[in-house]
Amino acid sequence: MMMSGITRSVSVHSSYFEYLSAKVLSVFKEWGKQLPYVHPCYSVSSRTTPELVSLLRTYNITMVCHNAKEVKLVNNASLTMMEGRRIGYHECIVRTLKTLQSKPPSAPIWIHTTISSAGVDYSKEMFEHIWANKHILNGIVFNISNFTHPTHAIPPSMYSYKVGMDYVIRNIVDPFKSDYGISTPAIMMDGRSHVTQLRHLFELHEYALSRSQPLWEKTGRFYSRPKLYLLVDELLDTSIHKN
Repeated sequence: MMMSGITRSVSVHSSYFEYLSAKVLSVFKEWGKQLPYVHPCYSVSSRTTPELVSLLRTYNITMVCHNAKEVKLVNNASLTMMEGRRIGYHECIVRTLKTLQSKPPSAPIWIHTTISSAGVDYSKEMFEHIWANKHILNGIVFNISNFTHPTHAIPPSMYSYKVGMDYVIRNIVDPFKSDYGISTPAIMMDGRSHVTQLRHLFELHEYALSRSQPLWEKTGRFYSRPKLYLLVDELLDTSIHKN
């Protein structure tokens, strides 16, 4: 009787994992069609299940944690189905210099910046601290929250990503490289609350990234610039839970 219960439990778990795998795979297939030059990232949250973490690790998707609870979830659930061994790996976004100075992260660091002159100046301080203390820098993260209408009644357009990308490259990536010798390995766009449907992937390329001249100038190939990432969670979560 006990053995029968265990068998049913394993069967249900296997079926659920297969269900998740099919849902996630459909998202990544569409992603590959629309944004093949952008690497997907997942923002771990209270909605994230251990099964999804294991699946994202199988697909080698970077997971970004925001607190100790999420780090624990990733470390405990990152068990590859094929190899049967634990892989605890995550990355973190740092928003303040104080955090870097008081609690330097053990994981690779992403610096959060804002699309403003004050954001550029603050990012410069954080870059120099990371450089001096030999932390592992992944790159810069930006969102387009400051493009939102003051009443929040009108969300920003996808074109805002083009404006933001141009600003980050012109004012942070290129000057920091020439003036300080500080390279920016990658740029991450925080699309958690904006890129939430599959059609948004097409729109992001069509109306924003394909029109960002700094991404494509010089050799005419994106890979001459920093790698490009897109941070999502609602896109995957809603796709998984959609009937």
